[in-house]
This record gives sequence, C-alpha cells and structure tokens, in this order.
Amino acid sequence: MNNKVEICQKVAKDAANKLQINFSKVKNTCLKYTRAGFPVFAVMGVSLMLNQAASAQGPIFTGDAGNLSNIIREGLKLMAIVLFCLGAVGIAWGIFNKMTGKEWGSQVFGAILAFAFGTIVAVFWQIAQGRAVSVDTNF
Repeated sequence: MNNKVEICQKVAKDAANKLQINFSKVKNTCLKYTRAGFPVFAVMGVSLMLNQAASAQGPIFTGDAGNLSNIIREGLKLMAIVLFCLGAVGIAWGIFNKMTGKEWGSQVFGAILAFAFGTIVAVFWQIAQGRAVSVDTNF
C-alpha cells in the first residue's frame, strides 16, 4: 500500500513539473508574439483614434482662443514642412554616402522616419483645421 502512495506522489510530482515547464514555455511564446504584434496593435489603435477624431464636428481649435489656436496650427504646419525637408535632405545625404562608399543606412532610415512623422503631423494639422482626413485608394 505504501508503495502505491509513493508511486502516485511521484507521478503527481512529475506531472506538476511537466505542467510548470510547459506553462513557462507557453508564457515565453505568448510574450514573444505579443512583443512582435505590439506595433500592429499600436498602429490599429492610432488608426481608430484618428478615425474618431476625423469624424468630429467642426475644428478642434475654435476662435475663442484665437491667438493660441493660430499659434498651434501654424506650429503644426511649420513642423510638418520642416520634417519633410529634413526627410529630403536625409535621402540626399544617404544617396551621397552610398555613392562615396560610406555608411548610408542610418541616414536613409532617419529620412524615412522624418517623412513618417511629418505625415502624422500633417494629419494632425488637417484635423486642427477641422477638415476630414481621407486616404484616396483609387490608383
């Protein structure tokens, strides 16, 4: 009888160890896929937020705080223009470095980031103007 109890305890202990090992593997796999999928979820979340903001009625900054709203609008517009210019300069710098055999990847990557952030700022400027933001997919 004592032998059967010991066997059952050993089987239960082995099952608990296997369950703990499998649980840690599942946890690590889930964390890996969650980290990999986070940018997708972030883009979807920003898209949903911008979709709701674009369908809002009227401009975000009304004429009540005229001077401040104009400063913010013009600041957004200037920031978008500067970012697009920095993107163009970064692309030209990366091309020059590629032609001369130097490191060029970081300049082009920075230029792409400048273009991307400039686009985001331009979208916020459109929303600040009270205009709907639409993407034309009819190529």
